[in-house]
Amino acid sequence: MRLKLVALVFGLFAFVNLKAQTVQDGLALIHGERYNEAGALFKKLAQGTPSGDNQFYLGYYYLKTNQLDSAQVAFDKGLQVDDKSYLNKVGQGAVALGKGDRAKAKELFDEAEKKKKKDAEVLYRIGEAYTLFEKNNDPAEAIRLLDEAVKRDKNLADAYIAKGDALMLRNEGGNAVTAYEYALTAKPNYAVAHNRIGQIYLRGKNYNLALENYKKAIEADPNFAPAYKDLAELYFFAQKYKQAAENFDLFIQKSGTTDPEMKLRAAQFAFTADDYTKSLQLLDEIKGKINNPITLRMYGWSYFKQNDPDKAIENLNEFMKVAPDKLIGDDYKYLGRAYNQKAGGEKGYDSTGVLYMLKGADMDTSKAEAATTYKEVGALYFAAKDFPNAATAFAKGIALDTAKASANDYYYNGLSNFQYASSFIVPTAADSNFADSAKIAMDKRSLYLKADSIFATVTQKLPDWPYGYYWRASSLYNAYDRQENVDKGISAPYYQKLTELVEKDPDPSKFKSYLKLAYSYLAFYSQTTLNDPAKAKTYWEKLLAVDPDNVAAKEALGLAVATPAAQPAATTGKAKAPAPKKK
Repeated sequence: MRLKLVALVFGLFAFVNLKAQTVQDGLALIHGERYNEAGALFKKLAQGTPSGDNQFYLGYYYLKTNQLDSAQVAFDKGLQVDDKSYLNKVGQGAVALGKGDRAKAKELFDEAEKKKKKDAEVLYRIGEAYTLFEKNNDPAEAIRLLDEAVKRDKNLADAYIAKGDALMLRNEGGNAVTAYEYALTAKPNYAVAHNRIGQIYLRGKNYNLALENYKKAIEADPNFAPAYKDLAELYFFAQKYKQAAENFDLFIQKSGTTDPEMKLRAAQFAFTADDYTKSLQLLDEIKGKINNPITLRMYGWSYFKQNDPDKAIENLNEFMKVAPDKLIGDDYKYLGRAYNQKAGGEKGYDSTGVLYMLKGADMDTSKAEAATTYKEVGALYFAAKDFPNAATAFAKGIALDTAKASANDYYYNGLSNFQYASSFIVPTAADSNFADSAKIAMDKRSLYLKADSIFATVTQKLPDWPYGYYWRASSLYNAYDRQENVDKGISAPYYQKLTELVEKDPDPSKFKSYLKLAYSYLAFYSQTTLNDPAKAKTYWEKLLAVDPDNVAAKEALGLAVATPAAQPAATTGKAKAPAPKKK
């Protein structure tokens, strides 16, 4: 008796375990894109109870995962088990439709509808079949059948979902929302319906309502994976890349998907969220499982971000070789940056790398993005002391997006021209190329004047920044003959403005070297050109305060044995000003 009791109990447990998961559980898994679990469940149900209905739902799983041949086998078996299982007839029609045989599909659908015209489930499944395939669908016929289905069963929530999908095939977003809301009436707080409504609002760029409905879907079912995927896309549109990556990770976890395309998308989200380690990990997981050259791009970009230029160069060169039609400007930019990185870290300069970056900028469809790259290249040229190319690159970057050009952009453009001019050596009578001296002198002066006009823009953008006035004064001082400059006071207004701003600064000592030049110039100018001894005395005293050993100041103030007074030295441009402060 005891053995019989044990056998009975275990038999009961087996029955309970078999019934613990039902067709409805499997359909919920499909709605939640948990396809691996859904497949396992439907296979278990079909094997445990090989009925016509269980074979249909197994075939339906295969349909939803685009395994049409396996679906055909399941539906055929369903009809062998029960030749009056018209759901399997519908399944056979859906396979035919998916394969493009619309005539055969209609024949099978018509037969099922004729025999089961009062069966809401059969009508719903035919209507749904007409919405399942991107290239082979018939939204009008779907809507007709689905309307018939809900007439017979107004609580058939998924029929309203399918009707909304059919309406979306016709781009009727408003009517689709209404259909999904009917689904919520039939099945309150239905995650599928909330999520579909969110998708429509996202498509219509109504991001707040999209967010609201995605959150409702998650509140209704925290394991509903599609909501996390769609929420990730919403955050991506909003440029909230970290939140996008986090939600896509949740989609991967909740769905249990192993789909390489989904893993690739996750890698892209991780990259935009600056999680390059995660991006590379995901790419490694799908290596050899997906024939998509975009993975080479992702490897290249991510390896660059991980400071591995050799692997970045290897993958990007391979990408360019196998998918030349998919290249965008950023591919060349990343390749160029990788060469520069290999040459010397973050600010490294490599002639090949710079050329690739410029090629990428020329491919950009966005002028703003191209401008940013030209300025990035300008900084590389500047660091390498290639001032002619630096000036050209900064100028082009500013010209491409003048509205967004910063004071810093103009500052380095001006400084590039200034340093370029400083590199010119005007031949003397003893030099073999003395004949070119006039032209060289003119070119040198032209560059200094160009620098001055650029620094003028800096002072307009940052009127309280002393360095802008210093470089205007220095550019003009070098553009003209030294005596002519002082006699006419050409640099005077800018040295004067420099001193006014510095004297108000809480720590004027940091400008000491600039004040020496400014006070010296203004003292000579006041003394010789303006013939204003009192003003000159003021500047000599200020000069002596910052440069106690200045011979000219001591002489002018009668504090030292008279020595021939020297004019202020020409600015060489070697003094290094810090980068402009952000305003």
